[in-house]
Parts: sequence; structure tokens; C-alpha cells
Amino acid sequence: MAAIAKGNQEAAATFIRRHSGYVLKICMMRLKNQAEAEEAVQDVFLSIWKNADKWQPGNAKVTTWLYRIAANRCIDLLRRRRPSKTLDDIAEPIDEADNSEQIQQLADRKRLIGSAMRALNAAQCRAIELVYYQGMNQREAAETMGLKLAALESVLRRARQQLHNELEKQKTHLTLVE
Repeated sequence: MAAIAKGNQEAAATFIRRHSGYVLKICMMRLKNQAEAEEAVQDVFLSIWKNADKWQPGNAKVTTWLYRIAANRCIDLLRRRRPSKTLDDIAEPIDEADNSEQIQQLADRKRLIGSAMRALNAAQCRAIELVYYQGMNQREAAETMGLKLAALESVLRRARQQLHNELEKQKTHLTLVE
């Protein structure tokens, strides 16, 4: 590094041959683009040539210093790659009035399911809640309820059938009312 700092081109060429593969790997890992990585490698060694006198052997190994310079150069290139947004690129806020029908349908559906759930016994309701609302798998739900897996599957099967029957009754009732 001292020779490079004094402008020794042979020392710089040896340094580049010795470390260019290492720097290229760093740049490829970060940029994931061969052309940009090669550009970054050139920039890193140009920076080394210009700043060789700033490296202090007691502070860091040469490879650590090289890594830091390469990583910083990649960060610069990634920032440049990111497109800046204009006001035209920003999406308009969603108008809730346009979705009022969907909101009403969801509320109706939630009300119907809640009503059907009240027709289930406690074990069926708990099983449905654990598996479908809390996202447990059946084995976890069975353990939580203190049941064997086969027993939980049976409870869930009866609960789903009961929910289906209740929802069909409500559907028939709604059709008659309308």
C-alpha cells in the first residue's frame, strides 16, 4: 500500500491481480449484475489508487479495507439504480364510498357466520376457532383441546357440516324474506 501511495504502478498492478477476484465476488453478491459489478471493481481500485495513503496497517487488514470500499461503492450504485418517484407515480387513496357495497357484503357475511357459529356446541366452536381463526394446524388444535387428532378431525367434520346446514337455512330464510 505504501508503494501504491507513492504512485508505483507495478505495485498497483500486482495489488489488482491479487485482489480483483475478491472484490468482484463482493460486488456480484451485492449487485447481482455482472456489468455493474465490473464497473464497481474498477471504481474500487481507482479509489484505492487515489486513497492508498489513507490506509493504516494498524487499523484494519487490507482485505477489510477493500471490503468496506467495495460495499460502499455497491451501496452507491444501488441507490442510483432505485427510481425516484414523482407525484404521478403515487397511487390515489382508495375512496371508501366506492367500496361501500363490498363493506356491506363483508359485514353481512360476518353476521351470518357468527349466527351459524352460535348453533355449534362448545367443542365444535373451539375447534373451528383454533383451526380457522387462529391458524393452528389440526395437531396443535387437538393438543390445545386435549383431544386425539382423530377426535379433533371428527369434531371439525361435524362442526363444518353443522355450519353448512345453518348457512343453508339462513340462505333459504333470506330468499323467502326478499
